[in-house]
Amino acid sequence: MNELEYLIVVIIVMALSTYFTRLIPFILFSPGRESSLLNYVAKSTPPMVMMILVIYMLRDMNYYSFELVYTSIALAVTIGIQVYKRNALLSIVAGTAVYMFFVQI
Repeated sequence: MNELEYLIVVIIVMALSTYFTRLIPFILFSPGRESSLLNYVAKSTPPMVMMILVIYMLRDMNYYSFELVYTSIALAVTIGIQVYKRNALLSIVAGTAVYMFFVQI
């Protein structure tokens, strides 16, 4: 197989893979069918994303510097807004904005 044939086969395989990965959710979760798996994923994704962000934020933090103070403030803002509003996107954006504000000053 020469280089051109190889590239054509790779393009066809990539196109089919992309097509089928986009098509499968429509087949599995067609309208009118209630899926417990989809309900579980929809319910548990925002807390998982927030935990990943918290772990990422706390992973490389220097606990013996002033960084701990503004990280704690940003974490408190995030938790407070999440408890008060129950809106994951608002909590993440607000906590990130507070953290970035303290990092920049």
